[in-house]
Amino acid sequence: MQTMKLKSLAFGLLIMGGLSTSCIQEDFSECHNTYCLELSYLGDNNTEIFPEKIGRVHMYVFDKHNQCVASRLLPEADVEAQITTLPPLSSGNYHIVCIGNTYNTEVSNLNSGNFEQMTFADSDYVSGETVTGNDSLYWSSVDCSIAPYDEYKQPDTLTTYFASSHYDIYVEVVGIENLHRTSKIQAIELVGVSPLTNFNNIAGSQNATYSMEFAEANNGDLIATNNIMRHRVQDAAYLRVVGDGGVSLIEVNFAQHIAKHGIDITKHECVIPFRIEFEPSNTINASVKVTVPTWFVELVKPEF
Repeated sequence: MQTMKLKSLAFGLLIMGGLSTSCIQEDFSECHNTYCLELSYLGDNNTEIFPEKIGRVHMYVFDKHNQCVASRLLPEADVEAQITTLPPLSSGNYHIVCIGNTYNTEVSNLNSGNFEQMTFADSDYVSGETVTGNDSLYWSSVDCSIAPYDEYKQPDTLTTYFASSHYDIYVEVVGIENLHRTSKIQAIELVGVSPLTNFNNIAGSQNATYSMEFAEANNGDLIATNNIMRHRVQDAAYLRVVGDGGVSLIEVNFAQHIAKHGIDITKHECVIPFRIEFEPSNTINASVKVTVPTWFVELVKPEF
């Protein structure tokens, strides 16, 4: 109920703001109809979870030639209320793209006129730095037809529905004490991931390597989490645990891991989990067992 009141109040304020223009009765050249854009994210269960998942939104407006005619970071109040106004637009057809949670994300080629060439990526990747992961990104698009100005026309409201642009990655490494080496694990890498997503919400471009940040739990296990773009094809990507001197201790192919453990990558809120367990061994190198965490098994098969 409180959310509905907030949206109603915000809608009223937006309309009042939209009417406060330089438009005068004798000259309609500066007059524009007011259009509102409602922001929605239903996730996987057709339940509104936008407030839980998205806290920041960039909006981009394109004309019929795919030229960006307006862009802005939406005010926090608009994001909280899940509704905003479109900028003043002349009559015609437009395409609106919104990207959510762009905290450490940069957009490139915005003026290319081609949505496949317009991309968003982690700012560290754009600047050539080591990438540890992506923001938890979401994307939406909607077409909008702006009618010629009509002083009696009631404000129109469009709804843009967000979709996920990322996968959550979770890695736990256990049994480190069984390694027949005195050094600690040096890195947990995601190799062959796609660092860019275009304005059609398709991940692609050249492959990159992410170096995951990890922490040591009280029991000595290592935990690493981050986000990657939603790959259309997982075959080229793999997880690698790196030991002393850059030695690869284990490499796990994404596609094979996903297929083996029945991970549903079609879900908007998809977690790809790995459990890397070094087991005791009489040989020089410890044997390695690759599974998924217990909590994931229980989540997928609650009857167990």
